[in-house]
Amino acid sequence: MKVLKYVLLAAGGVVALAVLAIAVVVATFDPNKYKPELAAAVKDKTGRTLAIEGNLALTVFPSIGVTVGKTSLSEPDSGRIFARIDEAKMSLALVPLFSRQVVVDRITLSGLTADLVKRKDGTTNFDDLLNPPGQAPPPRSKPGAQPEAVRLDIAGIDIRSSAVGWRDDSSGTRLKVSLAEFKTGRIASGVPGKLSLAAKIEGTKPRVGLRIKLSSGYRFDFEKQKFALSGIDLKLSDESAGAKASGTSLKGEVEIDLAPESIRFDLALDRLDLDAYLAPAAAAGSGAQAGAAEAPIDLSALKGLSLKGGLKIGELVVSNVKLEKVDVGTQASGGRVQINPLAASLYQGSLTGSASVNANTHQLALKAQLDGVAIGPLLRDALKSDLLEGRGNVALDVQTGGATVSAMKKALSGSASLNLRDGALKGVNLDSAIKKARSLGGSKPAEQKADRTERTDFAEIGASFVIKNGVAHNEDLSAKSPLLRLSGSGDVNIGANSIDYVAKASVVGSSGGQGGKDAAELHGVTVPVRITGPLDAPRFRVDLGAAVGGAVKQRAEEKLKERVQDRLKGLLRR
Repeated sequence: MKVLKYVLLAAGGVVALAVLAIAVVVATFDPNKYKPELAAAVKDKTGRTLAIEGNLALTVFPSIGVTVGKTSLSEPDSGRIFARIDEAKMSLALVPLFSRQVVVDRITLSGLTADLVKRKDGTTNFDDLLNPPGQAPPPRSKPGAQPEAVRLDIAGIDIRSSAVGWRDDSSGTRLKVSLAEFKTGRIASGVPGKLSLAAKIEGTKPRVGLRIKLSSGYRFDFEKQKFALSGIDLKLSDESAGAKASGTSLKGEVEIDLAPESIRFDLALDRLDLDAYLAPAAAAGSGAQAGAAEAPIDLSALKGLSLKGGLKIGELVVSNVKLEKVDVGTQASGGRVQINPLAASLYQGSLTGSASVNANTHQLALKAQLDGVAIGPLLRDALKSDLLEGRGNVALDVQTGGATVSAMKKALSGSASLNLRDGALKGVNLDSAIKKARSLGGSKPAEQKADRTERTDFAEIGASFVIKNGVAHNEDLSAKSPLLRLSGSGDVNIGANSIDYVAKASVVGSSGGQGGKDAAELHGVTVPVRITGPLDAPRFRVDLGAAVGGAVKQRAEEKLKERVQDRLKGLLRR
């Protein structure tokens, strides 16, 4: 027993001596003496200048740690600063490494600034850091091979007062992300934690001034390569408009799988104005030279997308159309996106339907039913057209495909129908136009431009359309008012934003206030009205000559019929 006691005492003495030796080395070792060697090594390997202005401090036991003061790194072979930090700290527990467990104390970083640049030739000022010259790429793992499990445990991350800039010399894009704070709790597999983020994104091209504030719970599963965010509370404030700053709030949860990649979500936004983010790109495109090639629609991001979830939006603006209480269910895989349900309140009515996008073939489809919708404000916002007024139902079942917006408009096919109450044909007063044409006698009436102050009211309007190659064709227009009946046929060319339509107005009534004797004389006469031109500024022409010719022919046929009937009556009396 004494031997064992002596052995233990001796072993303890050796350990104590070793610890003492390490303590003496750490206490007397000055890493700052090696700053020149470090700078020389970086210069030799990368051509960059490493300048460590602050102190270097190292710890060895019980954790391997480093503290770095003010430090900067230059561009390759240049005196321009690429990145700098004010202070960074990190320590790694030594003993757990022997059991393949990485235990890290809190990582802190402050005062980081970096300027990332993409040159016109496509290279960047950080390519050499991602792929150092002369260094072979890491070997690929064999198909089906599982990576060796390493347990990661970080007490927390704390990043403050940092900023990263991005400049693309080919597109002119300039952005800057300023991070006021990013803070997490413990990061370990199966351990829940909380994070907080306060940041700002600024840009001159495009013009951006977005302030971000986020708090959320999180949970990692490193073995299954999953992580989830719960209780998300994200606030976005757009300050690019100065005093007209607007904000939005996002709440919900997200779960992400990395092997294979997939996303599941359940999110709710209080408001979103997509036009505020799409407008700069549209404005830039409007200044292009006439005849310049139209920018293609890029759906490549959808090809690798795998997601399933629901999104609710309190208020949404897209392509100037205003919606409320939006409810969207989305499922995507293999380049195909299915949206079902698709529901919203809009323009005093409701929308229900579904949609799909095939990124592999650039095909889009939409089925929608609009009930009780005020069609006038909807057309003005969506198409800048003020041709119809009224409230009722609209049904759409359309498909299209193409690489550009213009191509999709020209390839549009399917069907549509509308039934409106208390409606109106805007831009022309048919009763007034008919009287004016009649007053010209035999002269051909001139075309009349749409006048926003004029309208022809109808108690009800109905029509259906067959859409093919971007042209909506109608044959069954039916509109009724106490004085007029309206029928018609023609085309609405969606791809060319134009209309070529013949409406036929039949006078069925008269009143002193709307034509009196003149209207009475036209009772039963059908007057063609030709509508042509762009949808946002159509032109009208009343063809009274054709109407009178038709009326004369009809009366002649009626008189002939009367004569035949009189002769038959005379023969029967004999």
